[in-house]
Amino acid sequence: MNDIRHLRHDTKFVHHPHCPPPDGNRSLVSPIYQSAKYVASSMAHLRRLLTNREEGYIYSRISNPTVRELEDLLADLQGRDNALATASGIAALTAVAMTFLNAGDRAVIFTESYKPTRFLLGNILARFGVETIRISRNEYSAFEKICQSDHPPKLVFLESPTNPSLRIHDLDWIIKTARAASCLTVLDNTFAGFLAHGEFAIDIFVHSLTKLAGGHSDALGGMIISRKELIEKVFPVAITLGGCLDPHSAWLILRGMKTYGLRTQAASKNAHELALWLTTQPWAEKVRYPALKNHPDHELWQKQNNGDGGSAVTFELTCAESGVDIFFNSLKLFSLAPSLGCVESLAAPCLIFFGDDLPTEEARLAGITSKTVRLGIGIEHINDLKNDLISASTAANI
Repeated sequence: MNDIRHLRHDTKFVHHPHCPPPDGNRSLVSPIYQSAKYVASSMAHLRRLLTNREEGYIYSRISNPTVRELEDLLADLQGRDNALATASGIAALTAVAMTFLNAGDRAVIFTESYKPTRFLLGNILARFGVETIRISRNEYSAFEKICQSDHPPKLVFLESPTNPSLRIHDLDWIIKTARAASCLTVLDNTFAGFLAHGEFAIDIFVHSLTKLAGGHSDALGGMIISRKELIEKVFPVAITLGGCLDPHSAWLILRGMKTYGLRTQAASKNAHELALWLTTQPWAEKVRYPALKNHPDHELWQKQNNGDGGSAVTFELTCAESGVDIFFNSLKLFSLAPSLGCVESLAAPCLIFFGDDLPTEEARLAGITSKTVRLGIGIEHINDLKNDLISASTAANI
């Protein structure tokens, strides 16, 4: 304990004692380092801190012990040597895009991607001279043609499974095609999770920590995971943009990660059973879940995804247009909310949440209509979830 007895009261109010545990007496749960600033021991130490975040901490927008613990954990799980946390998933995507794209550059994005990613590239970065080419998952030949052109793309952004149609990308083929054009691959791996796709030579992984990582709908966060030299390029851009992860949210996400394996296994089991059951229901059609044998990319999923079908299920309602709102309004256990990967089950009207920025035909090609429903399955009892869907379909007169 610091000796503050000789100080006056006004000073003691500010400079109170620090009481770290003695050596060998660590806390079982890592503490929250809820400090915006850190103290250098000398001018030489300060210079090291300002040039290398591995030397320690100086300012929490740059680096923080709680946040760094989360970065190290997720980099290891994804099979890479470095990571950089951000305030949200879209903050992570923004930092990557603004690091590697300049005026006059081209980027490729698949239509079946996160709606804010489409807006970031097609609207915001377009104002600064970046050309974004949007193609469908079914247009691989178009991607190959762009990569072989005189003006190849600098980045390709993709998701696998895609949102919300749950298509699976051929990662080996995309990586090979992109590398031949010196194009970086950026995979939004949120749906697949931290234990998937690490064996593929993806350049940069991006995750929304709000979903599977946190798991309890109480913290926002994003993560960029890559090899060290690419993270070092993103780092000054990310901290200057200011979208840093705060230590309290990092601590909540670290707490969520303690049950990551149990939660994701339970949710995936529920989702698989529910998807099989939906294929037998007259009010549901075109059920999409990668582990189903009739999924268009089922064989590719078997090859790439280690047997985990994930916690999202998508299907089409067979009701009249007037029944769609009634169906959603009648759900009791499934909450009408965006996101997924949490312990609670959620239901999302896909056109409103994910496709209203697309022309009608492009939305249809992406598997999105006014009757498309995406379920984010939680860990409730499967029979209660089934009964909730049955009640909602009955109310909608399907």
